[in-house]
Amino acid sequence: MTEKDAATLSRLVTGCREQMEGELVELVEELGPSLLQEIAARTFPAREPERRIAAATLKLALGAHWGKVAPALKAALASRAVVPAQPGLESREIANLKLLSDAEESILIASNEALDRLTTACRDETNPLERRVSYLVLRSAMQPGDASFRLATLWPCLQGAFCEITPDTGARILLLKTVGERLATEMPQLFRVVNEALIDADILPRLKRSYRDTTPVDAHEVAAETAKVATTLDRLVKARTKEEESTGKPGSGAGSQTLFSSLKTLQAAPAPATPGTHANVVRMARDSGAARDVRPQDAVTLDIVAELFDLIFNDPNIANGMKGLVARLQSTVLKAAMLNQRFFADRSHPARRFLDSISTVAIRWGKAVNADDPFFVKLLELVNRIQLTYDGDMAVFDAANTELDAFLAEREKIEEQQDRELAEAVHAREEEIRLTRAAQMRAQRTANQCIARVLGPAVPGEIEEFLRSYWRDVVQGRISRSGEDGAPTGEALQTAVALILAVTPKHDPTERKRHAAALPGLLKRLNAGFDEIGTSPAERKSFMDTLADLQFAALRAEKRAAATAETAQAEKPRKTDAGPTLQVSHATGSGVQVQDISLPEGSDLGEENTPDRADLRRVRQLVRGDWVDFITAGQTRRERLTWINPSRTLFVFSNSAAACAISITPEALAVRLRNKTAGIVLPDRPMFERAIHGAIQSLDKRA
Repeated sequence: MTEKDAATLSRLVTGCREQMEGELVELVEELGPSLLQEIAARTFPAREPERRIAAATLKLALGAHWGKVAPALKAALASRAVVPAQPGLESREIANLKLLSDAEESILIASNEALDRLTTACRDETNPLERRVSYLVLRSAMQPGDASFRLATLWPCLQGAFCEITPDTGARILLLKTVGERLATEMPQLFRVVNEALIDADILPRLKRSYRDTTPVDAHEVAAETAKVATTLDRLVKARTKEEESTGKPGSGAGSQTLFSSLKTLQAAPAPATPGTHANVVRMARDSGAARDVRPQDAVTLDIVAELFDLIFNDPNIANGMKGLVARLQSTVLKAAMLNQRFFADRSHPARRFLDSISTVAIRWGKAVNADDPFFVKLLELVNRIQLTYDGDMAVFDAANTELDAFLAEREKIEEQQDRELAEAVHAREEEIRLTRAAQMRAQRTANQCIARVLGPAVPGEIEEFLRSYWRDVVQGRISRSGEDGAPTGEALQTAVALILAVTPKHDPTERKRHAAALPGLLKRLNAGFDEIGTSPAERKSFMDTLADLQFAALRAEKRAAATAETAQAEKPRKTDAGPTLQVSHATGSGVQVQDISLPEGSDLGEENTPDRADLRRVRQLVRGDWVDFITAGQTRRERLTWINPSRTLFVFSNSAAACAISITPEALAVRLRNKTAGIVLPDRPMFERAIHGAIQSLDKRA
């Protein structure tokens, strides 16, 4: 661990404290309008007049006095005193206790409930932060008794500020409850940023998070959840037993072994021939004759697993590639669940751990899975091995988990080295990038004008989007290197013209032959352009698939489709450029293309392209390891935040799945969040865990 003197650590702590408190004040200030909207939208039954009156009172108070909250909070935070631990303090506090009125007691209960909610929401960040702060205290970087980062000392400041807007008891209680719900989703980010700053300073870095993490898990929460699931399963089995007894056809269990044996055939079945098709073979097994005479617990298991895979296959947020991967495990999952029904409730079950690992790794892909990605190749290898060898022995899953953990650890080392090299390359050229932005702005404007000149009114929307985004970047790069009149720039514009001609309806046989002969050269030039800007394989394939569809339509001379496209193009407003962002592509020593994205300085960007305060705050709260989706011409690239410069004025995103990285300023990223051309990937529970709980809840409601 790097040694630091007390003064350096003290400045670090002070900076973290000031940033956290500043972000908190800004967050609270921005809550006003949304809280007012939420309270106004709430409805209460006529039998609860007190709550209706409280809501009406709070609505008026929010509109009139919310402006007092932020200054009051800022003052309260500034006046927080460090209270050293003193002997006998608890006895003096007991002596100062007084009886509370009914109103005070009601507010206290509401306050404690809100604090408990925040504590639960933030504990996965506050627990490691507390350990780091304790370490710093031992290094004399903070005064004894300084609890600046403790939620228990922040909450009284928040509560006092909120109570500034109204003296009404009912309104205060409703406000504390509502604010507690809202802050529970926002405040963990404040502590995340502090933790990350301390990790960067080498303060207990061994507690850092891995890219494999999703939502952190609390042991007590897991235990309670496990007990709840187990209770629900018991209730479902009892309901099924009672149902069978009432019909006079109780399951003898003879079919359970027959069904279990038949799963071997299903388990060995090949993958579906048609990509994107995922038959629910568990549902087919459940509806088979062998399943009619199974034990009640096996019948419940069949229902849950069938429902589970229905939920996964019908989830639009899960990539088809992932669905195809998990589809191979249907019979394996069913066998594991039939052998031990606690599979559903026990996250530590070897099969559950492997299934959860699939979805935690899948965060790197989003909705587009690259079948050549080393991570996917490894998962596919392990899934195939499990499918072929699992016979009820959990050692198969134990071995797969061990092998996957070792693979991920090795890949993480490789990516950390790649990230360091990339960060060093960007850092070394940071000043150069800043100085060349003005020239790149001119190149981009020229590229936009060049693309606009080749576009016509009948160009399909997909092609126009491609030319104004991806191909504009190719043209811009060539203008930067060889000028607007250079041969490479001219070739890029000729390729754009050829692309438009390729999707124009062909009515003459000679014209069709000429087009077929020119197609290989066009595709070669397009791929060369993709290489220049580091386009990912998934983006490239998606566009090529779209281009193939448009070309086939053109060869068939589908006049109706073309007319429809022309009408749609005429109805929608045509863009004049691809937005106010700059994009500078240059190669690093490792061959990775870096796209520099920023906002032009000294320009009137207009409201649409001005960073929003809330979006800027979300960007400032990003930490290394977070994932962001960048959307261009309808194609999404998922990138991981791998480096932030010391002044936090430049972020670098990368993904080993593509030889292209993004360096972007916070302001430009905030604009992209606002314009929906970027989105922060929020952590979520693993795919199988969500599906298991959804399936059990669905069956429980119908029972």
